Amino acid sequence: MKTFIAVTLAAGTLLLGTFFTSNVRADSVEERITVIPGRTITPWEESTISSVALKVLRHIAQARADIHEKDPLYAQKELKQAQTLIEIIKTRVPTEKIKDRIRVAKKHLSYENTETVMQDLIPIYASLDDIEEFAPMDKTKEHIDKAKKHLENGNKQSADDELNLADEAVVFTEIDLPLSDTERHVTEAQMFLTKKESKKADAALKSAEDGVQFLSMLDSLPVLQAKKSFWQATKNYMEGRLEAARADIKEAKAYLVKAGKTRDAKTRTEVEKLLKDTEAVESKMDKLDHETGQELKNLYERFKALTLSAVNLFQAGGNK
Repeated sequence: MKTFIAVTLAAGTLLLGTFFTSNVRADSVEERITVIPGRTITPWEESTISSVALKVLRHIAQARADIHEKDPLYAQKELKQAQTLIEIIKTRVPTEKIKDRIRVAKKHLSYENTETVMQDLIPIYASLDDIEEFAPMDKTKEHIDKAKKHLENGNKQSADDELNLADEAVVFTEIDLPLSDTERHVTEAQMFLTKKESKKADAALKSAEDGVQFLSMLDSLPVLQAKKSFWQATKNYMEGRLEAARADIKEAKAYLVKAGKTRDAKTRTEVEKLLKDTEAVESKMDKLDHETGQELKNLYERFKALTLSAVNLFQAGGNK
């Protein structure tokens, strides 16, 4: 099984309350690198992300309180701590590894020759292959391919442009979008506080809360659990573990039923269709064949689309 490198940031134990006290500092965080098998986010990691996101939400809420109490200095301190925790979450997302490798290549472009930078593309391709099964990276690969051609022709500027586009094209699952939005709004708030524009800072932090609220519920939202169970069912089926695959399908269906209990009519309709089609493919899973495997893969794309819709709905306030 392929692996990805997950960087676990710890000072003591990650989730101990003492680590996340108001005295936490960015320079107190040490890195420990471990190799974790598998290519999707594990339940433990989902729980970790949810727990850390809740801490981020707490610091943002406190920063907003400080702003309303006309204490921008303390608000800035809270946002600095929120940023530290956001960095911890980012290390749990497989796409961050790809982004880091792309940024290394971009840095090397400024002072290394093109042959050296070409070598930086090798681990980028490997990382893209590592994640591609459950998060298609066609757009990113296309830009990396173009960057490679520009490097072969000695055109550093065009290669740099393509690497920028590749970085922007890297989108993983439901985590990337709310996380990047949260980080952007926190940065905006810090800038507004520096300019003494408290109302704009508060508005930016209100938007930041929406994204981090979703992340804080990552290990409990039915739509996310349904997607994870269905992905596991597809994986088990393709590897010939039919009994395990059928059990995963039943679990995915149960979560879909829960996900369908929403006030959003569009989501309910999509869940009903997905549940019906899931039951149809379930009836074919008593034996291993290519056609059924392809149906499972196609259905998984719809599970991912449903998840992204849930992210957008949540951030738009649809779940409030």
